[in-house]
Amino acid sequence: MVGTIGPLVQGALPRWRWRLQITTLFVSGFLAGAGIIFAAAFLLGLALQLHELPLALRRSIAASGLVVLAVVDLWARRQGAYCPVGPRRQTPRALRSRHSMLLVAPVWGFDTGLAVTTFRVAAATWGAMLLTTLGLAGWQTGLAYGLGFTVPVTFLMWTHRSGRMAITGEPGDPGLGELLDRSRTLQATSAVLLAAGAAILAAELLT
Repeated sequence: MVGTIGPLVQGALPRWRWRLQITTLFVSGFLAGAGIIFAAAFLLGLALQLHELPLALRRSIAASGLVVLAVVDLWARRQGAYCPVGPRRQTPRALRSRHSMLLVAPVWGFDTGLAVTTFRVAAATWGAMLLTTLGLAGWQTGLAYGLGFTVPVTFLMWTHRSGRMAITGEPGDPGLGELLDRSRTLQATSAVLLAAGAAILAAELLT
């Protein structure tokens, strides 16, 4: 997930206005993609009448799914791999060499925001998608997911040393590479959150 946007800002933001444009376009695209995919998941659950299933059954399915995803995270962490669930692709890097960044930024953001179209570092996104499809979380989950991703990424894009390097024309890493280096920590955190979610659901079944 994180690795899909590194080339976006690599040595391509010489002025603060240019950086502001690119950041705004990327964030807007990401929020749009996240909103659409989670709304689609919610509507899919409605269409399949999953929301009509007994609440206890939906909680049981969700708790089991979260446990499975937590195990997936732990397996990926042990193997030194990304989350094996979902497609093994990222937004084509060649877009940047063929089109203006003013076009590439929103496209990149939208594709990444769709979540299920690119690889994930951890499985927490799939857990949120499962809860939304089952009607245990609302379509607004997409907004929370989008803000949870774009706020820290925006901070990185504006504070990392790449901003200074870009002035001299040198390629820079906006800090996302450092996040990828911490993928094992992110996966462990995701596993804990997923397990905690499963425990909460299980506790609700017993009350």
